[in-house]
Amino acid sequence: MSSNSKKDQGSKTANSKKNQPTKASKDYTTYNIDDDFLLEMTDLMNTKYQSVLFGGKRFEIKTKYEYEILTVSVILSNPDKSYYYPVEARIQNKKEELSPLEAAAFLIDFIDLYFEEYLFEDENLFIPIDWTPFTYDAVDFQLKGQILNLKLEQQADELIKNNEPSSKKN
Repeated sequence: MSSNSKKDQGSKTANSKKNQPTKASKDYTTYNIDDDFLLEMTDLMNTKYQSVLFGGKRFEIKTKYEYEILTVSVILSNPDKSYYYPVEARIQNKKEELSPLEAAAFLIDFIDLYFEEYLFEDENLFIPIDWTPFTYDAVDFQLKGQILNLKLEQQADELIKNNEPSSKKN
């Protein structure tokens, strides 16, 4: 299968609730990253951090492969999305001589190290909100993240929409 085919490009999601693995989204395709791997990594992170995850916070892992760049998103959020923290990393896996699975595992491991320090030691430790180059274990990649309140953003969007005049009257 060529690396340019539509089947090779796309994204997948893994989500876990209370130690019950759920099926990854079937709406997307992925580049050699299977559901079982993503579910296992999601479950491992939720188990590892369960003692410090309050308010229903859970991890979710997504991958996407486009234009020969693998992107991994590890999202920590609560059920109503009033706390939504996506930490994203991207890598040119071919340039770094890593298979897509190796690259995904590497990026998930790095993001896990960040969350370990963030959750157990310093909740004021933040990463840049724009793509920033990083090198770890002689591998170059980019990282970004930003804590969002998607619930509040949705409420603001609805307020703006409801207060816009639907048509001008003379």
